[in-house]
Amino acid sequence: MDNSPDLKAVESPQELSGAWSFLPYEEEQEIPRRELQILRVVHALVIPLVDIATLAIAVMIAYFAAEILINDGYMNGMLGPQLGEITTRVLWTGLGTIPLWLMVFAYYGVYRREVRRLSISTFDELPQTIGALAVGAWVMFSFLALTSRGNPTGRAIWTFVAIAWVLLMLLLPLGRAFMRISLSFKNPFRTSTLVVGAGEVGRSLIGRLGRHKEYGLRVVGFLDTDTLEDSGHSDKLSAQVQLLGRPSELRSIVDHYGISRVIIAFSRTPHPLILGVIHQCQEMKVDVSIVPRFFEALSSRVEIEDVEGLPILSLPRYSRHGFFMRFAKRLMDLLATTALTLLLSPILLLVTLLIKIDSAGPVFFKQDRMGKNHKHFQMYKFRSMHVEADQIKDDLAEHNEASGPIFKMKDDPRITRVGRVIRRLSIDELPQLINVFKGEMSLVGPRPLPVEEAEGCRGTADMRHLVQPGITGLWQVLGRSDIPYEEMVQLDYLYVTNWTLRWDIKIMLRTVLAIVRKRGAY
Repeated sequence: MDNSPDLKAVESPQELSGAWSFLPYEEEQEIPRRELQILRVVHALVIPLVDIATLAIAVMIAYFAAEILINDGYMNGMLGPQLGEITTRVLWTGLGTIPLWLMVFAYYGVYRREVRRLSISTFDELPQTIGALAVGAWVMFSFLALTSRGNPTGRAIWTFVAIAWVLLMLLLPLGRAFMRISLSFKNPFRTSTLVVGAGEVGRSLIGRLGRHKEYGLRVVGFLDTDTLEDSGHSDKLSAQVQLLGRPSELRSIVDHYGISRVIIAFSRTPHPLILGVIHQCQEMKVDVSIVPRFFEALSSRVEIEDVEGLPILSLPRYSRHGFFMRFAKRLMDLLATTALTLLLSPILLLVTLLIKIDSAGPVFFKQDRMGKNHKHFQMYKFRSMHVEADQIKDDLAEHNEASGPIFKMKDDPRITRVGRVIRRLSIDELPQLINVFKGEMSLVGPRPLPVEEAEGCRGTADMRHLVQPGITGLWQVLGRSDIPYEEMVQLDYLYVTNWTLRWDIKIMLRTVLAIVRKRGAY
């Protein structure tokens, strides 16, 4: 079989910029794979360099703190006399252990994740980081104790290492998170990506990558055995994607477009050919990602088990959470809501004043929503629309930009001037802290829908009513109004069936970033 790609597909790559309106660099010239590999290596070095800087800062601060505490005698009462003296030799020896720390981090697989994974979460790697820091602290202590020759004593060295360890527990995750967030806003290291599979799943994947540039993927096009006409998506897809060829043409297309990652997404290509694609990618050192079957039911809590060489995905057991977990979630809601109310009270008062000045009507908007176990409650929001908004909603039905039973409109004429600003900043949601205090909502959970929209939820979509609705959730942090109804249903299902308190904390942290990005807020 001729492995050369179709001339029309490879001789006019400029056509892709017109087809992909959301590409990060629409006018970007073709980059050879060798250069892209170099960029990936540079990207992989960013986090180690941040770690080196953080380690150096922590060691220097620990040295100056230990010098004051030990040399001036402040620790004599706690650790006893004759602790020795903290000298610059301790500082330089501590700085000299930085390569050992990096070796420990590498052993724990922290840096390998930077190259292999599509998305790295500093919060998710905290268990690895804590373990690596504990081992690194013992390595540092042992190295200093062996080279100190009794001065300072082990007790003084322990004080120095303990201060450095506490600082690193705080500074290291913060440094990594800051760098990753910075790169997510402006990431110069884009990976040319090819999607194998031009069906529903492949197009859904393209939409998600288009909304989330932080993954650093520059999608070039599709491979599939079917033409767009055969797949039944020719009209929709012709203006959005470029079918570059068949899987049998993989090698030449990878070389021509500088592909560094291939994502396999439910292609109709026969199983043996897909395996051939995977093997060819591995031979060419191209990263491969696979969208698994039944992905709608999978989450990050899935465990991969080995049954005599056959990998099996085991799903977490779904059950109603016990008293302790419900109590912990409620306690976290009350503590966080109290803190937020006190912290944001000046903003709440200012917005109240601006709404009264901007348009006639009440400050708060109240609406019946459906909560846990299909119970109705009144949800509070800052009023962002004119008072007659509900009366003219039916007149705007033909302009609805959302799928399913939800109504969303990007340029909604019912929104006031102040309302447009507070919506963009998600300030209009803050009065729902009242609902959290009353126990009708939680800080994190599926978004409560208006009663008439919630009654349209059937089957899997109705599972959202098994848990307390929330002010924020997966839908908000992943795109809000930009996310189609079908994807929102899937996200709610994942949350309901995979909920953990740790996941709630992660969603709250990501909510801050989502507000800053303003993605899908209208």
